[in-house]
Amino acid sequence: MKVRRGPLLMLAATAAFTAMVGAVKVARAELGPLEVIVWRSAVSAPIAFFLAARTGLALHNRRLLAARVFVGFLAMLGFFTAAKGLALADLTIIGRTQPILVALLAPVFLGATERSTSTLWLLLLAGMVGSALIVGPQLQVGSTYGLWALGAATASALAHIAVRRLGATENPDAIVFALQAGTGLIATVGVLLIQGHLPGFPPTHLVLPLLLVGGCTMIGQLCITHAYRIEKASTVAAASYAAPLFGVVGDLVVWGALPSPWAMAGGVLIVGAGLALVLRQDT
Repeated sequence: MKVRRGPLLMLAATAAFTAMVGAVKVARAELGPLEVIVWRSAVSAPIAFFLAARTGLALHNRRLLAARVFVGFLAMLGFFTAAKGLALADLTIIGRTQPILVALLAPVFLGATERSTSTLWLLLLAGMVGSALIVGPQLQVGSTYGLWALGAATASALAHIAVRRLGATENPDAIVFALQAGTGLIATVGVLLIQGHLPGFPPTHLVLPLLLVGGCTMIGQLCITHAYRIEKASTVAAASYAAPLFGVVGDLVVWGALPSPWAMAGGVLIVGAGLALVLRQDT
């Protein structure tokens, strides 16, 4: 039975981004969202440059790449802002609207070949239900932070679609470097305009969380970019429904918190949908 690499890479990216969100929540207790983006890029951009320099830094579709950087920055700003005021459960479930948005918008921007099959829509639904079972009991009343998260999910969907299109002409490592450097530059300018000076060095106890933010970001972005190069956008995005499951596993491993029966039922649904995505034969 053939294993589909695209969803597997997205699963790896989702695990990395789940760890990143936890580190972001720690950093956001004392730093603004723009400052977190600046230090995230300070960690990830040099690594991305080293990788891209080995495989090629040439860029062809610069206009689309600039658009990808901009919407990627908006997605980061939205999620990092929402992380300050939303519980992780709320942020996770709102973020699960992104795969549905990708499935809806990909045919519009990329053509009819990106249209989702009925099987994929069923798997999207199963992933959504599984996510809701895991995080639903902890959901809180919405707020402006919820709007930030929803806007971030929309921007993220557009960014992922752009990555899918860029994969046809650009080196994946160069795409990742452009994102890390570009978002860091935008955030630095933002801090300079708002605060009147460049961001200062973060407190010592936040260095490790910020290193984790940058490192996990690099892993996640590399996996995502390579995944979209080899697989349809909606198929890759659907695999991100594993995020709540990774959150439960993290709670169990780090804090020893046992999942509830609802969480276990949701995990079964997500694992089943994920296996079906990785192993299914239709396109």
